[in-house]
Amino acid sequence: LFAMNALYRPGPMDLIPSYIDRKHGKEVVEYPHPMLEGILAPTYGIPVYQEQVMQMAQVMGGYTLGGADLLRRAMGKKKQSEMDKQRVTFVEGAAEKGVPEKKANEVFDMMAKFAGYGFNKSHSAAYSVVAYHTAYLKAHYPAEFMAAVLTTEMADSSKLAIALDATRVAGIEILPPCVNRSDAKFTVEHGRIRFGLGAIKGVGLGAIEALVEARTKAGGAFDDLFALCKDLDLRTVGKKTLEAMASAGALDAFEGHRRQFVDSVDLAWTYAQKQQADQAAGQSSLFGAGAETGSSVVPALPHCEPWTKGETLRYERDLMGFYVSGHPLDSYAAEVGAFASVKLGNAENIMHESDQTAIGIVTEITRRTTKSGRPIAFVTLEDTTGQAEVVLFAQTLEKCGHLITVDEVMMVRGKAETSRGDLKLVAKDILPMWRVREQLVKALTLKIDVDVTTEADVAALKALCEQHPGSCKVYFEIASRTLPRPVRMHARTAVVDLTPELMKGLDKIVGRESMVLESEA
Repeated sequence: LFAMNALYRPGPMDLIPSYIDRKHGKEVVEYPHPMLEGILAPTYGIPVYQEQVMQMAQVMGGYTLGGADLLRRAMGKKKQSEMDKQRVTFVEGAAEKGVPEKKANEVFDMMAKFAGYGFNKSHSAAYSVVAYHTAYLKAHYPAEFMAAVLTTEMADSSKLAIALDATRVAGIEILPPCVNRSDAKFTVEHGRIRFGLGAIKGVGLGAIEALVEARTKAGGAFDDLFALCKDLDLRTVGKKTLEAMASAGALDAFEGHRRQFVDSVDLAWTYAQKQQADQAAGQSSLFGAGAETGSSVVPALPHCEPWTKGETLRYERDLMGFYVSGHPLDSYAAEVGAFASVKLGNAENIMHESDQTAIGIVTEITRRTTKSGRPIAFVTLEDTTGQAEVVLFAQTLEKCGHLITVDEVMMVRGKAETSRGDLKLVAKDILPMWRVREQLVKALTLKIDVDVTTEADVAALKALCEQHPGSCKVYFEIASRTLPRPVRMHARTAVVDLTPELMKGLDKIVGRESMVLESEA
């Protein structure tokens, strides 16, 4: 770990493959000069730490310890005039020890390359201790570790989205926010992570503390929205806070749906104010006069249609920066695996001006006109890891601009432009996902482990394929403990239409990770 921390930097980074091969005996360990072997032996002949550069200056160049530190600083600043002076001093000192001028210059150049970006061993050691601790916690307490990471990134929705995606990939279930279960931070419940109320926009720490206090006094849970409001300190928790929590799904434990809760906030607020006023009046009266005023009748939630799935997810995204109860891309996981070459939240790993394919949901569209009068559009595309701007110039806009709709999942093919960690795609082509399935997918491969697959699974799979006939070929990749390698087989009687219902059914039978879409049959 010490070496990894110090090597992964410009300069030393070039020799990482050589370091690994030398460590494992695949490459001969060589030293710039025999007198440096004692210094470089622990790192297989490769300067890794700043301390080694200083020791090399002492042993070969005759520097004092203080002089060696001055040399290290000069190399770090890369000031040419100072470097020239230090080179002369080093070469002269090496000559006094019998080192030829050419070899001394070679060693000096090596030292300069590593010292310019070098890392001192004490820092590397300290970083490695922290790395070891966090790696241990992540391995042995994954839910607790990721809950802490999520809490740390709570104020930055883009970083939080990446951490949430990593949590899901790790197989840790994320439970939605809940007024009866959540605290301000992300917490762990039986190996699952409960969403923290503090990550909901418009819900402040003071309001959360008041809610938790009221919840404790109420015996650990509220029965409904009206009981919640009745027990809250209404001076601390405002209507907007309640609406935000309801829209984010924090009231889903109550009977009813989110639109009813949002529409009932004013009614619940009025009811709670009356209840609290009556209680205060009763407490201040000698005989409790006013305690029985008829206001104890709990109002009913209004009748209204629930939000659509799209509306529900949109409110979640607006309030938390991402989707909690699901993601529009969940239904297209197979397509993402087959066609997407980039994750929008990983811009630092994308080569500038490379051709890339991204799949995401359109969250915003802005149409403008250039100075020359040509149309141009800017589209915000979002996947499970982050978002990117997609630029459509006139030619692309004329070809496929009519297909772009907010809240639709689209596939974008274009040239990637990266700058300061941000990603922009200059679109060449955009396709809605129904066209991707219709035009690009030629085959569906299902990975089947026959050791765990039952006859009922096979029967359900056969019936499902017969219910969705189409033109997409189906293959099976059969695996078993008795087979040396998986065997690919063509399902000659099954040709399917990749409808959402088929994909959802396959997910239930074989699992999302066992479905692979292919552009070539």
